[in-house]
Amino acid sequence: MNLQVGTHIDHYTLLNRLGHGGMSDVFLAHDDQNQREVVLKFPHEDMMGDPATYERFQREVKIGTLLSHSNIQKLYKLAGERLSPYLVLEYVDGVTLREYMDSHAPLPIEKAVSLGMQIADALSYAHANHVFHRDLKPENIIVTPHGQAKVMDFGIAFVEGARRVTWGRLSSQVGTPDYMAPEQIKGKRGDERTDIYALGIMVYELLAGRPPFQGDNALAIMNQHVTTNPPPLHHFNKHFPPALEEVVMKAIRRDPALRWATMEMFAQALQQPEMQATLALKAEREANEAKPRRHAIEATPENPFGLPLWQITLIVIAIMLAIIAFGVLAQLLHH
Repeated sequence: MNLQVGTHIDHYTLLNRLGHGGMSDVFLAHDDQNQREVVLKFPHEDMMGDPATYERFQREVKIGTLLSHSNIQKLYKLAGERLSPYLVLEYVDGVTLREYMDSHAPLPIEKAVSLGMQIADALSYAHANHVFHRDLKPENIIVTPHGQAKVMDFGIAFVEGARRVTWGRLSSQVGTPDYMAPEQIKGKRGDERTDIYALGIMVYELLAGRPPFQGDNALAIMNQHVTTNPPPLHHFNKHFPPALEEVVMKAIRRDPALRWATMEMFAQALQQPEMQATLALKAEREANEAKPRRHAIEATPENPFGLPLWQITLIVIAIMLAIIAFGVLAQLLHH
């Protein structure tokens, strides 16, 4: 199939290449029949002959048909009846979360929590339908101009109960090093807690302005995920709300059993009333710190230095003790 900008395929016109990966080509296209912009995803033809690749493609179709959520990119249809099959997806106007973080991170707490909750809500819905993303990362999230987050690319997701699919061009470790859970790095199959870990890492990065683990190469980063505790968020902001820090750090525990048990619990923890109260207290404290400082007590003839009562009391006691000590010392010298 000739995939070039300007090419007409069925009733679609290719407008712009959005991406080229190891498994597919992605184009922005105009749907001449429905008069809208869409995304077309073409699996590489040389891979479709591989049974495992074909099964993965069919699984992505199944997942796209199964999921319908405002924070998940829609799959409109599987097309290409007369040609090689391709996916027709919703076009989401916006930038990737990676691009958004590059220009905005660290984000204000309220904005970071809002994005985290939207993504958590989408994944909680996917998990309720027994679908696990397994490759959650900023490049797979779109943020619209109105601040809506959309989860995309379920290409290596799996449906609970489906058999494990492996093939020569894809290692047993799926995911992206910065966001891979320790159990994924060890070669285990990802599940709900794997997605919780990846989202926790992203929320951490939104708040801190950097991921918890950094290194010169992918192996160094993966080793830290498996062996090292991440720096607490208050290292980057000493006024960071303790309740929010606890929620995020629990999501990125190395032991899956110590993380939030479900994505729904993680989402609820991000919006719990205790945390909102903590955020309000933080805002009040910052507002008070911004006010000009004044003496709490004004100077008067009886208190010319404007000292608080407790300081005056300590001074009087110190003077009395000094007088008593001087008297005792004089008596000792006299004898």
